[in-house]
Amino acid sequence: MRKNPNDGRFMSMQPGNMGSIDKSPHDIRQYWTPERKKAAVPAPMISMPGAKLPEAANEEPATDPKQADLTKMPFTAGGKLFFTIDGVDYVASANIFMHRNMLLTAAHCIQDNKTGNVGENYVFEQCYAGEDSSEDFSIKTVALKENWYLKKDYKFDFAIAILDKNSDFGEPLRYSTAPDIVGKKVTSMGYPVSYFDGDQMMFANGPVSTRVGQEGHWIMYGSKMGPGSSGGAWVLEDGITAVGLNAYIVKSGEEIMYSGSPQFNDDFEKLYQYALTLM
Repeated sequence: MRKNPNDGRFMSMQPGNMGSIDKSPHDIRQYWTPERKKAAVPAPMISMPGAKLPEAANEEPATDPKQADLTKMPFTAGGKLFFTIDGVDYVASANIFMHRNMLLTAAHCIQDNKTGNVGENYVFEQCYAGEDSSEDFSIKTVALKENWYLKKDYKFDFAIAILDKNSDFGEPLRYSTAPDIVGKKVTSMGYPVSYFDGDQMMFANGPVSTRVGQEGHWIMYGSKMGPGSSGGAWVLEDGITAVGLNAYIVKSGEEIMYSGSPQFNDDFEKLYQYALTLM
């Protein structure tokens, strides 16, 4: 793990610091047998059962998740992320982003913000569907905000990775740091394990909202994109512009009341600029 010497607010991790120093990209791909993939569990997505729900700016509910068409944007940019933290194999979601060798995902898919431990054995399978995908990639370097671990705040729950090769399929997502997107419709995408056992990409559409006392967060009321969809992008109606990602859920009893995302703001912009120095 190394900190940016010019800006201590960021850190990057090389594969050796992610537990994979003796593993080549081939070795990591070989690690993920069909059996391991099937047995992997969804990345922990914070859930607050019985949480008191302050008044939202907009409580129009999201649509129920539907299966994505992997031949169309933004879904061609998405895929499934496999990794290991503390000896446990996990699955989550991620997206080809800005460059054909760059990946956007959630910080909690890279580093446990309670222990500070980071993952290993990263494989991203673009357009994953069952045991098939368009391409697979390993990760060379990951950048994230130090405040993800230091402040343990989900408004820092984003990470940008550099892949071991370029994607040849589809187009990368772009992003916007527009300060106010409340009311705009977005598509939330990813691999929630409650649908098709997580084998198919799903999506839900709904308006962006905010809640009092949750500065730096966007929410989507009524979204059912639960565990397994961590790191999947929130994309505007143009089908290419990401403004957030699946980070956490808030439940009342067993019902998901809303899902939350960090806002893509100046912190995100600075992380992206830092990630460019790692390419």
